[in-house]
Amino acid sequence: MVLVRRPRDGALLVSESADPSGALFHRPLGGHVEFGELAADTARREFAEEIGQALTGVRQVGVLENIFLWGEATAHEIVIVLSASFADVAAYEIEEQTVRDDPGQARVIWRPPGAASPPLYPEGIAGLADLEASR
Repeated sequence: MVLVRRPRDGALLVSESADPSGALFHRPLGGHVEFGELAADTARREFAEEIGQALTGVRQVGVLENIFLWGEATAHEIVIVLSASFADVAAYEIEEQTVRDDPGQARVIWRPPGAASPPLYPEGIAGLADLEASR
């Protein structure tokens, strides 16, 4: 999962999706690490695949463990949280995008700083994002 902040206002790049009940939530973009792949390489690959953007300055800022309900099942994930910037500064001016490999399911938007809803997941990501923004 990658924290990308827009320089002009500190907005956080997120995907907006709905849970099985239809409730909206936000989540920073990211993906699954493939066997033998480093987390930073995963971030670069996923951003290229999902929104066609290259990343620069990728570095790890934390790890979160997340146990949550998804529909009627309990899910468990370990999230490596990275920070990065877009290689192309013009990418910061794209207001909304769709995820290329998930058309019609999730949209990618800029979440304003301090936004309280919809919820930002996983639990603890807002604290890491705020800590990273203060650096």
